[in-house]
Amino acid sequence: MQEQLPPPQNLIKEIRQRMGMTQQEFADMIGCTQGNIGHYELRDQMVPPDVARKLIFEAAVRGHRVTYEDIYGEVTTPAIKRRLRAEALELSERKVRHAED
Repeated sequence: MQEQLPPPQNLIKEIRQRMGMTQQEFADMIGCTQGNIGHYELRDQMVPPDVARKLIFEAAVRGHRVTYEDIYGEVTTPAIKRRLRAEALELSERKVRHAED
């Protein structure tokens, strides 16, 4: 039986505020809509792994340290960590294949 991911737990609002950005500026930075940011902040949607990677990168470029734990909350079980990594890898591979087409 596959282990279920925990419900969305993220600190997107806290990260955004720490960076001093509006929802729209934050959305533009990571390539999504302001509406997505609102849903992430309300924890209505889980942040997709590709968006998490983009956020970590863009935050670092701007001098802020953001981790997967900041985005997803405390990920405690190895199975959940493996699943998140696998999903992130799959999404990045799809992105590469799409870029090659």
